[in-house]
Amino acid sequence: MIVSRKFLMGLAVLLTTCGGADRQTNSEDVAAEKPARALMITSNYPLYYFASRITEGVDAAPEIVYPDINGDPAYWTPSTEQIQLLQSADVVILNGAGAESWLDLITLDRRRLVDTSVNFKDRLIPLEDSVLHQHGPQGEHSHQGTAFTLWLDPQLAIMQAQTVMDTLIELAPMTEPQLRDNMAKLQQELSVLDTRLAELFTMFDGRPVLFSHPVYQYLQQRYSLNGRSVHWEPDVEPTTSAWIELQQILATHPAKIMLWEDAPLSSTVERLSRAGVNVLLFHTAANRPVEGDYLSVMRANAERIAASLSQ
Repeated sequence: MIVSRKFLMGLAVLLTTCGGADRQTNSEDVAAEKPARALMITSNYPLYYFASRITEGVDAAPEIVYPDINGDPAYWTPSTEQIQLLQSADVVILNGAGAESWLDLITLDRRRLVDTSVNFKDRLIPLEDSVLHQHGPQGEHSHQGTAFTLWLDPQLAIMQAQTVMDTLIELAPMTEPQLRDNMAKLQQELSVLDTRLAELFTMFDGRPVLFSHPVYQYLQQRYSLNGRSVHWEPDVEPTTSAWIELQQILATHPAKIMLWEDAPLSSTVERLSRAGVNVLLFHTAANRPVEGDYLSVMRANAERIAASLSQ
């Protein structure tokens, strides 16, 4: 039962009147009666951003935590301390679509897990291949199962955010009006982003594009992009066989633009330019950015697309 502050103050006065100085209420004892905020942990940065926006300015809202993840979140394994944090949470918000491979490595109360992709499983994209390739310091690996960068489609991002809001309301029902107001604002901003990206990608008019890595499936699906993916990393020099593969792709898919998660090596940019392919940065916002947030990163992506079209 949640005890109101007004009731506690009245009780303190009553005890002081009836019992003298030795019965005065200690302020620390009163504070101890105040219920602790619920703890929500998100498994990736976009979900943390959505939860933070929805709870912005809501004092009694649950505490939102995103564990520090170095490198690619897709290959994150929780540390001992992070496992303890996850186990202490009232709820753990998951991206779903197979993103949380670490779930099989630790013990968590499954009743506290919330999958934000569960309401649109029919829109998940199965991966068609499992090509082995190099991924920087992580070494060789393959992509298989289901594509999970759901937040690159603003419409799916809205659905994920709605699931986050519903969970927050369950944890702190007294804050529901404020949470719904904040969700409405977030949804409006995501809808504006979606409209902007749709306008820009429509100008591609079916022209072929390349993706440097197979992470843009939901972007491609949402905006009907005529795209092909390779398996290149920005900080790794493409091998001779990778360049040969690219030439084979370009023979039937003459792309002039290649989307990259991060800026590739200057030598890669130069060689792509000689092949008639321009580099276009489209950050996935998979992890906490050094500057800005999820929405500012996505807006910057849109402006780079606009700039490339003007050229």
